[in-house]
Amino acid sequence: MLSHLVKTGSQRKVAFLHADNSANTFALRNQIREDLAKMPDASLITWYVEPTKSTQTIDGELAGFMDVSTIELPTDAEYYLCGPLVFMQSVRSALIARGIPAKDIQYEVFDPDLWLADFQS
Repeated sequence: MLSHLVKTGSQRKVAFLHADNSANTFALRNQIREDLAKMPDASLITWYVEPTKSTQTIDGELAGFMDVSTIELPTDAEYYLCGPLVFMQSVRSALIARGIPAKDIQYEVFDPDLWLADFQS
């Protein structure tokens, strides 16, 4: 989705929020950073359970689990969530608690197929 915005020359303001275990486990990190750098008004905020340094804040890098209550959120934005269901439920609830209308929050589950695990036993 981000690469598409770059290719089409989008002028949208984009805030890319990402949560991960560490910078080393952030899939497509370099591509995302390159795409964001090509956009006129884009930013990246990451939360790492195992941060690069033991203290908070290195170029938009925060320690711990994603906490959208700690950042500024526009109320007129569209929000797109992707990840495991439990993560998205938590973030969606926090967004709604901040006054973001549920209709402005889109999501796609990105999680292991637990039904398939039943057949591998």
